[in-house]
Amino acid sequence: MSLKRLHRNRSSSSSHSPTETATTTTAKFTERKRIETHEKSRTNNTQSVPPPSSSSSSQAATEEESKQKQQQPTKKKRKRKKKSPTIIQEGPLLITHHGISGPAALRLSAFAAREFHSVNYKCVVKIHFCPNWEDEQRVVVSSSGGGSSSSEGIVMDALWSMSRLIPKRKVATGCPLFAKKKDDDENNNNSAPVIPKRLWSALVQHSEIPLTTTWGDVSKSMIRKLSSNLVAFPLRVTSKGIFKEEFVTAGGVHLKEMNMSNMESKIKPGLFMCGEVLDVDGVTGGFNFMGCWSTGFVAGEGAAGFCFKD
Repeated sequence: MSLKRLHRNRSSSSSHSPTETATTTTAKFTERKRIETHEKSRTNNTQSVPPPSSSSSSQAATEEESKQKQQQPTKKKRKRKKKSPTIIQEGPLLITHHGISGPAALRLSAFAAREFHSVNYKCVVKIHFCPNWEDEQRVVVSSSGGGSSSSEGIVMDALWSMSRLIPKRKVATGCPLFAKKKDDDENNNNSAPVIPKRLWSALVQHSEIPLTTTWGDVSKSMIRKLSSNLVAFPLRVTSKGIFKEEFVTAGGVHLKEMNMSNMESKIKPGLFMCGEVLDVDGVTGGFNFMGCWSTGFVAGEGAAGFCFKD
């Protein structure tokens, strides 16, 4: 998920800056204090009681302030914890007997290879099962000018409406959310369920909704939990692939240490490197093969030229 910061610009016609406001308030408080002291001295003079000298009162106030400052415990500045990085990839997902795979999982493992390695492949991955449907629904909600703006809220509003539209239908029967099929024919308005039937049934059970529950009997808390699982299903990562299915390695010799014209090392002349030895890795689609073959060809020519150099 992409995170956006909203910066609010302050116009130059604002009343006062915080520092100026504090200074003005202090000045007003000081003037009021002087007036109150002057009135007290007047009443004390009428009662023939000698007023305290200004020097002694200021010294006493200064001593009291210094004592209070010494008694106050020093506040330690708390270090702000660094937020863990969030890396998002979108695409088809395969749910296998041993974990998740497919283009989305492979792209995520490629772009977050160092992050996965730093946590020893133990973290939490959150899956959004219906991002395209949410985008379509968000357009409808924004045009109508109502409804929730969050992902979970949009899905929850749609699911909660099913209690009125299909109250006698069982929740686990199938996904009631439909999205348009992406087809070459633009005039084709065919639609299909967002989530396959078996996966929908598993998500309903995981949301602690009995299989016999109908939409008319489902509670709002159940719908909220199901909506949360649809847009941010937590999946704990325990390890990487156990069958050595990796197709490329991340990391290697930094490219700044290489002469890219002939793939010769700048640190050790006469040493030529290519392929996965270098700190280059790409996503699926043949890019890694192309990188190995291209750098291998250039490194071979460079090594041959180095050997036959006079």
